[in-house]
Order: sequence, then C-alpha cells, then structure tokens
Amino acid sequence: MRHVHRFQVWLARALAPLAILALALAAPAAASGQVEIQDYGFYDLSVDGSVPAPDDVSGTRNIVSNIRLQRQTEEIDAQLGRSFGFRFRIVDPALHGQTLTLRTKFPPLTNPESKRTMTTQDRPFTATGESVYDGYRFDYDWEMAEGIWTFQILHNGKVIGEKKFKVIIPMN
Repeated sequence: MRHVHRFQVWLARALAPLAILALALAAPAAASGQVEIQDYGFYDLSVDGSVPAPDDVSGTRNIVSNIRLQRQTEEIDAQLGRSFGFRFRIVDPALHGQTLTLRTKFPPLTNPESKRTMTTQDRPFTATGESVYDGYRFDYDWEMAEGIWTFQILHNGKVIGEKKFKVIIPMN
C-alpha cells in the first residue's frame, strides 16, 4: 500500500501542470460564468439592409432579423450568402449596461475596391441579459477565406467569451 500512495502523490504532482494548462486553455471558451453561449453554426436570417461600417473590411454591416439556427457545427463550408456565428447572453448582471466589444478574427481578407486588408474587426455593443447574435455573412467571393475564424466578446480588453470556427472552401 505504501508504494501505491507514493505513486499517487508522484502522479498528482506530475499531472498538476497539465491540469493547470488545460484550465488556462479552456478559460476563454468557458467565460468564467459571465457569458452563456446558446447556440452556434449556420443560420438562416433575413438581411433587412446595411449600414456604413468604415472600420470593417467590407465597409458595411448587415442589419439582420429572423435569426434561426439551421445547423449547429464548428465547421463552415464557405458559400456566398452563408451566415454563421453564434448566439450568446451576458449572464453576469454586473456587466449589464456596460459597453463591451465584439471582435471577429479571420484569415487576411482584402477588399478589392478599397485595397484594404484586415484580419480583425471590432464593434461595441451594450450588454444586457438578452440574447445577442454575432456572425458573419459571405456577401462577396473575396470574403470566403479558409482557416480559423474566432468570434470574441471582450470586457475592458479581456476575452470573456469566444467561439471558433473552421471555414473550409468546398472543392466543387
């Protein structure tokens, strides 16, 4: 029995750094109770119009409604008109009424009209306890970039929630 006890202590000490690393890597997605991710993947939605967004690579942002999850997935086949992202809710009442940031990180996108290349775009929003949709719609061929796309929620520059997607370009 004595050897088993020493082995257990040794094993616990040996694995402790791995457990800490695993918790650190999971922290942004878990969001430490401030954000609840409700669903994610492909969405059907209505585009009601667009507004100027000079800080976005396309120069505009779509106004959407009738947002319905079509399929929950983290792998996105890039197609014109496809919308993907996630819905979340800020569950920490201390954050309600505060301005947070929605950040989208993506492989380099170059707008052929403006010649501007970007890999990140941010927009502020006021936190409430209501469900929020944050997503992207491929409106132009040049927007369909293969790779990892990350949607983040930031409070004072710190990530409190995120959802990652792998965008792939179909072969046909």
